[in-house]
Amino acid sequence: MRVLGDEYVKSEFRAHRNVENPIHIVGFLKEWQMYAQQVEGDSWYGDKLDTEKIDKMSDQQLGQLYELMQAIQKKAHEDPEGET
Repeated sequence: MRVLGDEYVKSEFRAHRNVENPIHIVGFLKEWQMYAQQVEGDSWYGDKLDTEKIDKMSDQQLGQLYELMQAIQKKAHEDPEGET
C-alpha cells in the first residue's frame, strides 16, 4: 500500500506545482501536513473522511477520490496479506 500512496502523493504534488493562488497552496500544504502526521502510525486505519471536507470537494476531486478508492481496493484484492 505504501507504494500506491507514494505514487499518489507524487502525482498530487506534480498536479499542484503550478498553482498560483496562495489560498489553494496553503490549503493544499495544510492538508498534506495533516495527512503525513496521520500516516506516521497506524492510528489512521479505518478512519472515515470528514463529511464537511467531502461536501466542499469539486467534481474533479471527488473523481480522484473515487479512483484512489478503486486503486486501493484493487491492490488489496491482489495482495490480501498487505505485502508490498
